[in-house]
Amino acid sequence: MYTNTSSTPPFPPYATTAPSDFIDSMDETNYISVNLPKPMGIVFEENDSEFGGIFVLEINEGSNAESEGSVRPGDQLVAVGTKKVSGLAFEEALGAIIESSEEKTKLVFFRGPSKFLYGPAGASAEWLDEFVGAAKVESTA
Repeated sequence: MYTNTSSTPPFPPYATTAPSDFIDSMDETNYISVNLPKPMGIVFEENDSEFGGIFVLEINEGSNAESEGSVRPGDQLVAVGTKKVSGLAFEEALGAIIESSEEKTKLVFFRGPSKFLYGPAGASAEWLDEFVGAAKVESTA
């Protein structure tokens, strides 16, 4: 039998709160969806190789994306239409937009940094598959 005779707890306490900047990637309210005609006017950049995927680097002035008003620099691209592109290489993710033949292409974004989408606290592949497949994000345009 173990008896703790010291004033310190026998095991280190676990963190009970998330970091102050944490954005939950399994909370549907942290996603946006837009329908944009091409050219969209979004400049994408590849995330660090640690995570993969692409994010919005900037929105071109006077572009369709700027006029629509929802997409922001830093947003992580998750899906194009019904195709999940999260974690794909730059060429593959951007290729899904280029290949879209729709008048307006639906884009789904996670509104948070890559470390919360792809890191240890990120959404599981199963959750993202279900989320994208169910089209649970309402389009703003």
